[in-house]
Amino acid sequence: MHSKKILASIICGLLASSSAVMADQIKQGGNLVVPIINTGFVDNFNPYTSGGLYDGVLYEPLIMFNIKTNSVEYRLAKSAEYSTDLKTITVKLRDGLKWSDGKALTAKDVAFSYNMTKTAPAFDQKAIWTTGNLISVEATDPTTVVFKLNTADSTFIWGLSNYHIVPEHIWSKVAAKDLATFTNPNPVGSGPLTDIKYVKPQQIEVCRNDNYYLENRPYIDCITFRSYNDNSQIQPALMKGEIDWGSNFIADVENTFVAADPKNNHFWYPANDAIHLYVNTKEKPFDNLNVRQALSMALNRDEIVDIAAYGYPTANFNAGGIAELYAPFINKKISDKYKWITTYNPEKAKQLLDEAGYKDTDGDGFREMDGKNIDFDINVVNGWTDWIQVVQMVTEYFEEIGIKANVKTVDWSVYDSGLKDSTYKMSINWSKVATNPIEAYQTYFLTSQIGKSWHAGHGVHSAEIDTLINSFGLTNDAKKQQVILDKLQEFTAENLPFIPLFSNATWFQYSTAKFVGWPSEENPYVQPSFYDGGNRNLIINNLHLK
Repeated sequence: MHSKKILASIICGLLASSSAVMADQIKQGGNLVVPIINTGFVDNFNPYTSGGLYDGVLYEPLIMFNIKTNSVEYRLAKSAEYSTDLKTITVKLRDGLKWSDGKALTAKDVAFSYNMTKTAPAFDQKAIWTTGNLISVEATDPTTVVFKLNTADSTFIWGLSNYHIVPEHIWSKVAAKDLATFTNPNPVGSGPLTDIKYVKPQQIEVCRNDNYYLENRPYIDCITFRSYNDNSQIQPALMKGEIDWGSNFIADVENTFVAADPKNNHFWYPANDAIHLYVNTKEKPFDNLNVRQALSMALNRDEIVDIAAYGYPTANFNAGGIAELYAPFINKKISDKYKWITTYNPEKAKQLLDEAGYKDTDGDGFREMDGKNIDFDINVVNGWTDWIQVVQMVTEYFEEIGIKANVKTVDWSVYDSGLKDSTYKMSINWSKVATNPIEAYQTYFLTSQIGKSWHAGHGVHSAEIDTLINSFGLTNDAKKQQVILDKLQEFTAENLPFIPLFSNATWFQYSTAKFVGWPSEENPYVQPSFYDGGNRNLIINNLHLK
């Protein structure tokens, strides 16, 4: 028996539409240009191995949770319901859905897409199978998909958008052992833009899906992804009007990008994810809590934000694992109790290192233990100029307390595998942006996330914490859920598996010279994060020629 509309007690409100513009006012056409930092494009349209490039573009989400408006955005699905015992989810698809090749998109495709990730564990983004809670995903009729769970889980539905709906008539022909290397040539999708016009090493053009389910959408004709080596190349391209949508750090944006064309060049930087220095506690010296606390206290977060990031982020002094994006969930008493760990205090940091046995015995200015120097790298992606500047400042603060650390710029593939495989010593990275902070804690601490999440390789895990996190979904009582979040904040602060730095800004620059319909501070219909497929999908569907 299904009696509750999904998230009725979890998320309130439903956005009817992201666009308030009348259809007869819309001017269709145009090519949207977006920059991507990489070393070049290749012919790979597998949504699980193409770095998220086509999420929300070739591949339409089933459902999307809009954290900016605290609402549910139904996409391929038109509804979803939890059973009263929170162990069954019934999803109803829109009628008449089609793939870009004209074939019908049905519940069988949806069920196949989720079941496929059971045979390809690398695609099981939220570990829905490996945790053992998902019993089955079945199509009960052409527009109905039923998810059966072993135990109640009010959070399970939030993970559905992490999976891609793919056409069974194509992907069923790929052997399970080949799924991870399948490049999906001649892709068939359900998103707004599916027609691959060309792929060049430095540029890709993807155009309208004539079988898209939303009438007259998208309003734009095509999107062009252009490859750039780093942020410093993107900034002049934005200023020259060569790019319509930027999602990268731009130095002194008001006096560079905006000043170049004040009428059309705009930016909006709402609070986004918490940025941390992830620490591999399985290796010395990071296995010592005193060392981790000392490294945290060595950092002047306000200076890092002001100098390395031009003051756009917000310094994060909460050691409990979450920051400004989740401000309503932060327990102030717990945050204040552990604020000493995030307060700049180099003298106390030196004292903690002394107590841990790390001292400068040879007079070279750097600490050792048993004759071995502390010397480690901090991983950051090559081309991410703002974070490179942040890490450079971090190494300078560490040097002031006698710790030698080095900036190590690496390609994305090295960075990605290093975090997931836990081969790093220290690495700067973000945290989960989600409907509820419990999802961030899931990626931090669930043992099922080890090897899958960038954030679970630090080595601080336990069966007790797994149980605590999983208990969150056994209830939809907000007060009981907050008690669980409070315990997780305390656990994080006590163990410090990562060092909090700041709440990142959502880097979002846009030009209204050609297109309008952008989210903004005045019209905040979605978090303007290009790298989230659901957000990207809503924005693409809202843009139109000026």
